[in-house]
Amino acid sequence: MGVDLLVLNARIRTLDDHRTVACSLAAASGKILAVDASHALESLAGPGTTVLDLQGRTVLPGFIDAHEHLSWFAEEPLKLNLSPERIKSLSDLLARIRSEASRLQPGEWIQGVLYDDTKMAEGRSLTRDDLDAAAPAHPVIVVHVSGHWAVVNSTALKSGGLDERSSDPKGGALGRDPATGRLDGRLIEMAMFNFAFESLAVQPLVVPPFPREVRRRSLKQAAHILNAAGVCGVGDALTAPSYVTSYHDLCAAGELTLRVNMIIPYLFLPRLEQIGLLGPWGNEWVKCTGIKIIIDGAIAGRTAALKNGYAHDPQDHGVLLISEQAELDEIVGRIHRAGYQACVHANGDLAIEMALKAIERAQAEAPRPDPRHRIEHCTMIDDDLLAWMARLGVMALPFGSYLWQHGEKLLRFYGTRAARMFAHQSFLRAGVRVAGSSDHPAGLYPPLLGVQSMVTRQTASGEVIGPEEKISLEEAFRMYTLYAAYAAGEEHLKGQLLPGRLADLVVLEQDPWETPPDQISRIGIHMTIVGGRIVYHRD
Repeated sequence: MGVDLLVLNARIRTLDDHRTVACSLAAASGKILAVDASHALESLAGPGTTVLDLQGRTVLPGFIDAHEHLSWFAEEPLKLNLSPERIKSLSDLLARIRSEASRLQPGEWIQGVLYDDTKMAEGRSLTRDDLDAAAPAHPVIVVHVSGHWAVVNSTALKSGGLDERSSDPKGGALGRDPATGRLDGRLIEMAMFNFAFESLAVQPLVVPPFPREVRRRSLKQAAHILNAAGVCGVGDALTAPSYVTSYHDLCAAGELTLRVNMIIPYLFLPRLEQIGLLGPWGNEWVKCTGIKIIIDGAIAGRTAALKNGYAHDPQDHGVLLISEQAELDEIVGRIHRAGYQACVHANGDLAIEMALKAIERAQAEAPRPDPRHRIEHCTMIDDDLLAWMARLGVMALPFGSYLWQHGEKLLRFYGTRAARMFAHQSFLRAGVRVAGSSDHPAGLYPPLLGVQSMVTRQTASGEVIGPEEKISLEEAFRMYTLYAAYAAGEEHLKGQLLPGRLADLVVLEQDPWETPPDQISRIGIHMTIVGGRIVYHRD
């Protein structure tokens, strides 16, 4: 067999059980043929072989983000980026809205994303009236960084047929002035999803979707951005039908530069059942192993369902999108019986408890070997919940870089409980399988930042929160490689650099094991290789 790729003169950290470090690697037809600690593989080079002399650079298995929202990220360039990195105040934000309105025809939608109310200089939240003043002739929607609520203006409310007589949707709320009952423009949880998110809407969308060709181009560009961070695979944690089509389009054209595990919303499970498409299905590039359910809200959005309320408001227990245990039991049971993983979004302890009850019942009623159900985010845990998860074999997918990104607000909203949020060490110690994830674009996507956050527990300002939850560097990289592969049932294919595994590699400019822990995120990505093909090369 001819060799397509030969990696030489490298420090190849295979992340196998023996912590093997090799110096050369050969691959053919997208898979690893051999890994060697000597230079014996050089003789395998042929006329068609790509030979890479890496001059001592470090090679790791390609990074996998087990819970990312690539399809949402693909649309970001088509909308206004209102993130704190670009927008420091409401006055800045409204100036961007006015500027956008000036270049569009009246009636065209203005969409903004990544707004963070806690980081505005004015110390208050955006309102309907603010947006009315900035763009009275345009429907406007500004989605919060958490992805769980938004603010719209009067024109948008009218487009959606919403007014003071409208009732709250199940699992959501319309924000109102507490004194007058007037809508303040906030669309919370299902109120926002019904308005603008194909993946979760149970009624016709108000905000128009983007055309198929636009989606394809944007998705391709978004994948390249992740490739530049060393990402070779993602779990797209809320893949709408239109993006199933878009992934198919890219895969069929040979233009997909990372592997995708599509996690499809429960709303669409009946369609899969109707055509007999039981889980899992797909190939090494695009597959579906899980069905997504959302029980509660967001940590950054302060809508997670908490038993004891929030530190700043003990009477606020968050939002349950599914409030009845019997309803959740039926949903999880149906997913379980269809052969899929139940990928249950549960941040708060109340929601996690509901998820575990449903999973336990499903397995008891229809036993399956290693169903590998998952709790997405799984933020507010305690020892009893951990023991329960371990007993059921339920995986956790906590945020990798949230502590770095949102640390300054966690103590304010969650008090002493912040020390045990994103509790990677607690999961490992309890015997709970756990995988690396960003929840990007709600979180920051670079896996190296996630690794740094897990080994230091530092916020962006340098504060350390919950040092007892630090994990080793080896375990942190396994989170974004082997353990993330396990989350999709692919540990036999990905996550370690061994013969027979997929030739997905990331080449780093420095060795993380020789880098100060708080500098890991600054390590440059030299090259990313997927299926033996270079998809990113640093200039």
